[in-house]
Parts: sequence; structure tokens; C-alpha cells
Amino acid sequence: MITVSDRGYWIVGLIVVIAIAGQWFGGSVSTIASHLWSLPAALLVAAVFAERAVLPAQKLDISRQSPDRACLGEPFSVQLRITNCGRRAVRLECEPSFPDAFSGDSRQTRYHLASGETVTDQYQLTPLVLGELQLGDLYTRTLGFLGLVWWHRGVADASEVRVVPQSMHSVSQRIGDRLGGTGLSRKPVQGGMEFLVHRQYQQGDPLQIVDWKASARSKDMMVRVMTREQRMEMAVLLDCGRTSQLQVGELSQLHHNVNVVARLSELAVSHGDHVACITYADRPLAMMTLNSGIRGLRNAREILENVRSVPTDSNLLAAALQARRLLGHRALVVILTDLSSADDASQFSQAVRLLSAKHMVVVASIDDTDIRQLRWSSASHWMDPYRSFAAIEYGRERRLTRMKLKQQGASVITASPATLDDAVLDYYRVLRQRAAV
Repeated sequence: MITVSDRGYWIVGLIVVIAIAGQWFGGSVSTIASHLWSLPAALLVAAVFAERAVLPAQKLDISRQSPDRACLGEPFSVQLRITNCGRRAVRLECEPSFPDAFSGDSRQTRYHLASGETVTDQYQLTPLVLGELQLGDLYTRTLGFLGLVWWHRGVADASEVRVVPQSMHSVSQRIGDRLGGTGLSRKPVQGGMEFLVHRQYQQGDPLQIVDWKASARSKDMMVRVMTREQRMEMAVLLDCGRTSQLQVGELSQLHHNVNVVARLSELAVSHGDHVACITYADRPLAMMTLNSGIRGLRNAREILENVRSVPTDSNLLAAALQARRLLGHRALVVILTDLSSADDASQFSQAVRLLSAKHMVVVASIDDTDIRQLRWSSASHWMDPYRSFAAIEYGRERRLTRMKLKQQGASVITASPATLDDAVLDYYRVLRQRAAV
């Protein structure tokens, strides 16, 4: 495949002008004038064939480097390396191509390489699904040595990136930042506590928790953050049904929830808690019994890496019955699903009542900010009033569902995709700090 360059278009236009002028001023009087355009046309065709003949001598070494692993929804950098191994300078344009499983900038970049020169460039890709993903082929086009035609070339690239759920970063530091003193307290530190992390002294901290040795080493007053010696049980129920396929931003609801579950499980394991995980649609799909430590985290992430949406309606009651069999004591049950306008007789409400009778139930759901903005947006199309009415009704149904769930003994967390994980993790930290479970 070829594309005519700007210079080539100018030459073709000049040939057309010569042909038109020959027809006007030559005609039957002068046959030579009417066919004068054929000479530059033949030269142009010969020049194009000459560029094609010289093209194999323009040796280009094009390669890409990418990490072996990437986190779902987090951009990563891909390094592009181009080396001109030929004897002539080369002008080329490069445009990365990637499958629908990625989002990124597919801008076209032009390079000018002298003989033996190497250039490197970077662009970012964001994985949108889990699993082993190929980066896709790379498409380039090289300008011929006469500057007449761009010659296209596809570079096959079979490199793969393994996309996994997100993980916590600096877990201990973030816990210490959250557990800060807020008021003056002279209450002594009780027994049955274990050391968690150091943090800087804040106004109101009791002097009993100041670690003087750590303060001397860091040249700043440091205090010991303690936690109660408790082991909490937690079960996470992840909805993989039909509504989990809905797109919210760049990711689907399921993939947003997968990142929340991965980070929550890692935080719970770092505290020594026991974690169980159940994925469900119309029936339980995968299950991990109560586990702790590295083994529990590994098993949970293995389930999350293989999770997929199922085009069927979800049945939370079946998953709730399975969770009740797994949990022997009072535990925290986190349900990540899409809030539906469920009445009291629905299986969703029955499942919440069944679990909340013994356990602490938390329902977490993504709040679509795009739909919220449609409620009172100004109309510019005849369909906009209907869209606004649908957005208002959608918000009203969600408010009613939250009220019903709270009446049934469950706590409800709704937040945007960017803040849902922080909201769930903060709720877990508060429960553990208060020993509410």
C-alpha cells in the first residue's frame, strides 16, 4: 500500500495542467503538444518504480519494549526503538495500533533518521480488561528517496502483557496516616495491643505512645500506632452478572469492582484477617474459603484475574446462602453490585436480610457521574428533556434502594469510580479501629 506525498501531488497536478494546456493549444494542429503530458507522466512512473527498487536497501530495525505485567486501569509506558541500518537518511511516520482491550494515544509521529542513527520514543497504554493481552501490530510508512510516495509497512509484534488487578501501595504508611490523633488525650495505652506502624507526632497524642528511640533516629518526634489483637472474618461477594458489563468511564463496572476487591483483600490480609471471596451471577461461579496470609491473597487474586462477566441476571440469594455456610462467626460481608430498584419480596432484599441477621453487611456500588450530570443539564437537543427525566428517575430509584437496604440492616456505600475504592477501604479501617465486627 502506498500514499502519494505532497511533492507527488504537486507533480501530478503539474502533469494535469500540461495535459489540459496541450488539449487547448494543440488539438488537431499539433499532435506533439496534445501528448506532451505523457513524458513527465512516464518519468513519474519510472521514479516511483525506482523508489520501490531502492526500498529494500532502507533497512530499519523497529522494536517495542513493554512490561510483562500491568495493572487494570493503570497506564503503563511502551518504549519504541527505531534504528536506521541503511546508508541513506530516512523519513518515516509511525502510528501505534492496539486492540480494543487497550486505550491510548494513537497519534502519528514523524521521524528523520540519519544513517546509523537510533531514536527512542514512548507512549502510554491503559489496559481495560484482564488476562494475557497482545499489544497489536505497529504501522509505519517510509518516504521514498525522491520524496514522491509514502511506502507502508506493518511490523508484527507478538509481545504480550499480563493484566492483573490493582494492588495496594505503601499499605503501612497509609494506615499510619489515617490513624492520627485528633484531640487531647491522657488515656493510657491498654494491654492487648500490638504494634502496627510509626508516624509523626500530632497534637493531642498521649506521651505514652511516643517512641523516643525512633524519634532519636529520625530526628523527629515519632509515635507508635497500636492496634487491637483481633482477627476479623470478611467475605466479599462480587457480582458478575449482566449489569456488570455496563461501561462506567473507560472500564466496566465489573473491572472497577475487581480493583476494589483486590485492594480490600490485600489490606485485610496485611492486618492478619481472614478473607473469603465469592463471584456470582445467576449462581456462584467461583469461591475461595476463608484464608489469610500470602496464601489467601494469592488465591483471591487468582480468582479475580480469571473473573468474567456473564450475560445473565444476578441472583444474590444463592451467593448469600453460600457465604453463610462459609462464615462461622459474625463477620463483615461486602457486596459489590449495581443497585437495583428491588422491592421487599425480591431475592436481593431477601439475601440482605438473611446476611444482616448475623453479619455486618455493606453494599458498595458505583455512582455514574455522567448520569448525575444529565439531571439538570441545559437542553440543546429535542431528546435532552427525556434524558434528564430518565437521569432523575434513575437517581430517585437508587435513593429508594439505599433507604430500603438501610432499613434491612445493611450499610450502603456509593461513590464515583475514582473514589469507590478509597470509600470502601476507609469504611473497613473505621470498623477495624472500633472493633465493630
